[in-house]
Amino acid sequence: MGPSAYESRFIEVSERVCSVLSLISTSVIIGTFVSSNLFRKPINRLVFYASWGNIMSNVATMISVAGYAHGTGTSLCQVQGFLIQWFMPADALWAFAMALNVYLTFFHKFDSSQLRKLEWKYFVACYGIPFVPAFIYCFVDTPAKGKIYGEAVLWCWVSLKWDALRIATFYGPVWFILVLTFAIYIRAGKVIFEKRRQLQSANTNTIGSSYFIDDPFQEGAKLTEIRVTTEQVVTSSVGSTQPMEISADRGRVPGTSDYSPYSIKIETGPHMEKEEISMQPLPPVPQTGNVNFRRQVAAVESNKAAWAYTKCAMLFFIALVITWVPSSLNRLYTLVYPDGESMGLDYASAIVLPLQGLWNGLIYVAVSWPSVKTVIANVRQASRPYPIRITAANGNLDAPNFRRQDSDSNESTTELAMHPQPKGSV
Repeated sequence: MGPSAYESRFIEVSERVCSVLSLISTSVIIGTFVSSNLFRKPINRLVFYASWGNIMSNVATMISVAGYAHGTGTSLCQVQGFLIQWFMPADALWAFAMALNVYLTFFHKFDSSQLRKLEWKYFVACYGIPFVPAFIYCFVDTPAKGKIYGEAVLWCWVSLKWDALRIATFYGPVWFILVLTFAIYIRAGKVIFEKRRQLQSANTNTIGSSYFIDDPFQEGAKLTEIRVTTEQVVTSSVGSTQPMEISADRGRVPGTSDYSPYSIKIETGPHMEKEEISMQPLPPVPQTGNVNFRRQVAAVESNKAAWAYTKCAMLFFIALVITWVPSSLNRLYTLVYPDGESMGLDYASAIVLPLQGLWNGLIYVAVSWPSVKTVIANVRQASRPYPIRITAANGNLDAPNFRRQDSDSNESTTELAMHPQPKGSV
């Protein structure tokens, strides 16, 4: 017994509304990834690749019940079934690829270049494996059961007469992959919090680099270096001038001295989380407090990494559970009760399955939140009038020259040239 006209209409509207939300989300992913190097983290690259499959899957879900309404033997129905069988399980494979990146980063110290070399293999596996059964099903047609692709309540897909194939080549493999994905996140999370607990109970004299916990979702970030050198000395209370170098490394900040007008050159990688720089001189870290300072820094780093990992891993977990649990229960229900139909599970499946792209978008934003804040800050900065006024330790300086370059090699360079102003100038 199929759904009534009212039920079919509800399913159709739900599928199309949710599909539009996913298409908007995937458009944001693709647009930001293509337009800015800030968003090209290793995990975001995989979300970008998965977005193309989400688009094709949403093309099928947008067709909705119209596929079998025009006839199960029509090209529309067959193409819809083919797209769903191919691209919908591919999203679970991409989720596993993202988890595998976390595993390789966290346990095998893979960097961004090593992860990038794996991307073509991910692409072939995630889209190639589900393509095989999806393509074969297009040509199967038996006198007893007919074509494999036919009416499946929500859309054209594997028909009820071939219901065993839904478990064997769709939900079974998907849940096997999801279990592996959950296992990776659980293991990585366990190690992160064990290190955090060791840090809290460790003696201050044993604090070393091994206690620093990096966020595996941010792997590939490059060290930021800030070099400040003197350009021209007008007056100096010290009597001699020496270059000062500030390196974005943990635990050590060299001494400082008074400087006149200077030039600043900032080189960053694509994953810089903050672009605001205070021009006030940095006080040296007391040598007697180095151990305590390192412990404090390590504690802050571990807390940040643990929270960032927990946030992203929970998003992955929630997205996968919400997407696949209702539809999996629906499939099990049809196996136990072949002649029955649970409209509640059908409604839930019609809502959650087209939302794969939306969930990927939320994960993408969560992983890229520092980059999102940087883009917002850049937009606000661009709306401010020039010249820029920067306050240094020895007075106010105008910075009329501002040059910024974004190179194709995922590096960016910003240079501000400061020039001395006449005394009394504001």
